[in-house]
Order: sequence, then structure tokens, then C-alpha cells
Amino acid sequence: MMKKKPVRKVKKPHAEWKFAVISLLLLVIFTLSVYSRTFSSLKLYIDDADPYSYRAIIPPMFLITLIFFYRNDLKVGKDATKLLFALPFLILAAIMLFTSNLHPYSGLDVLSLPLFVAGGILLFFSIATLEKLLFPVLYLFLLWTPLFQPLVSTQLGITNFTSDIVSIPIMLSGLPIERDGNIFYSGSKISLEVVPECVPLGAMIALFCFLLPFAYVAGGETKNKLAWLITWVIGGWLLNVVRILVVLLIWYYSGISLALQVFHSVGGNIIFDIVLIASLLSISLFRLELRL
Repeated sequence: MMKKKPVRKVKKPHAEWKFAVISLLLLVIFTLSVYSRTFSSLKLYIDDADPYSYRAIIPPMFLITLIFFYRNDLKVGKDATKLLFALPFLILAAIMLFTSNLHPYSGLDVLSLPLFVAGGILLFFSIATLEKLLFPVLYLFLLWTPLFQPLVSTQLGITNFTSDIVSIPIMLSGLPIERDGNIFYSGSKISLEVVPECVPLGAMIALFCFLLPFAYVAGGETKNKLAWLITWVIGGWLLNVVRILVVLLIWYYSGISLALQVFHSVGGNIIFDIVLIASLLSISLFRLELRL
């Protein structure tokens, strides 16, 4: 009489999800506790006057990307060798974090964050999971502000160029509005100046950082992804041009008080939100597909 082979128990999907959720929570808590000072230094909003306030978008987008697009890749492994791979990441991150305490303006704490998260993924999940999550981990490097310093250094040039574009329809309209640099004036009216806060680089960079994960995970050709990404980053800037133009027209016809009210009520953050919604709604027009 043949003996029956023992039936191998298969884990239920909900059990795997339970372990994955717990591991993700542990990773988040672990990271927040170690990098509490780094995260507390980040602004919780996009400030038109601070180009580096774009960083407010990175942590939530990292989590959104994980939960919506990589949740099926969050596998908890039991292989002890993953701990050996985790140690170098965690040790190097710890050294960089300690050094950043001695040199607080070096940005080493931010540079160490992706390494720490990589080590945490190995610790709480698996080697295979880290391989799958390579893009989200690398995405965290965008928190390092020197990456965008070359762009920020062009802030004045971008402001001047924006004023040039705004002045074109004004000249074509024949309105008696004169321009001196970035200052617009007309007769005895109080002049208006286009300053860097009118063309907020923080919002433009934040828009790029918001769209990038969607462009990466979307199904479709790379050229279409780039076209979608570039179109909406430029689109955000063009909406700012329209905003400035509308404010100038209100200033000319109705006075400075109403113009400033409109400027502040339809600020860069409002335009940012409009572009976010419009960009996601238009993704299929670029022959791209988001699979949640």
C-alpha cells in the first residue's frame, strides 16, 4: 500500500498581504524614526519663494508609487542571506548620517536616505523585492537639492524670458503698457513687476517629480512617455504665463488691488493642481496606459 505524500500547504494570498503590509509599516516607521530630523526640515507645501520646496512631493510620491504600482512586488523573504546584503547599505547610510551631523549643510543625510531605504527593503522584504523597487529607491535621490542647483541658478533668466513672452500679446494688442526690464507700467498707474516668485521653480520641479513616476510605470513607448512628461512641464509654465498676462490686464483695466487679489487667489499651487489633474486625464492621448 502506497503512502500518500504530505500535501504542501500554500500560503493564502491574504496572509502574504498581511506580512507585506506589516513589513511596509515597519520600513516607514524605521525610516521616519532614524531620519526624523531630515524630514522635519522639509516644507509641507510648495513655496513659490523657495525653489527647493519641491521636496515636499518626493516622500508621498514614493509611498504612492509603492502602494499603487509595486504592491505585488512587496514579497517578504525568509532567506537569512538578505541580512548580509542589508548590512553594507545600513552601515554606509549610518556613517553618512553621522558625518552629516558634523557637517549639517553637506546634504549627506539626504544622500544616505536611499541607501538606508535599500537596506530596509532587504531587511523587511527580500533581495528580489529590492531588485523590483530599484526605480522608487533611486527616485529618493531627487531629494538632494544640488541636482537642481544648475536649474535654480537660471531663475533670473527664466523670469526674464517669461516677461518677454508675456509682453508679446500686450504689444500686439496695442495697449499703452510699457516695459522696463521686468517692470510693466502705464501712465500714472502703480507699476507691476514680474519677480521670480511669479515663475515658481519650486512648483515646476515638483511637477516634474510628480509626473516622473507615472511616466516610468506607464505602459507605452519611451518617446511617448518623454512627450507626455515634457508637454506638461512646459504646460505648467505656459499656464503661469497666462496667469501673469491676465493679472496685467486686470491691473490695467481695474487697478492694482483687484489684480493682486486675482494673483494670490490663482497662485502657483492652484495651477500646479490643475496641471496634475489634466496630465493624468490626458495620459491615454499619448498612447500610454496606467495599470493600477
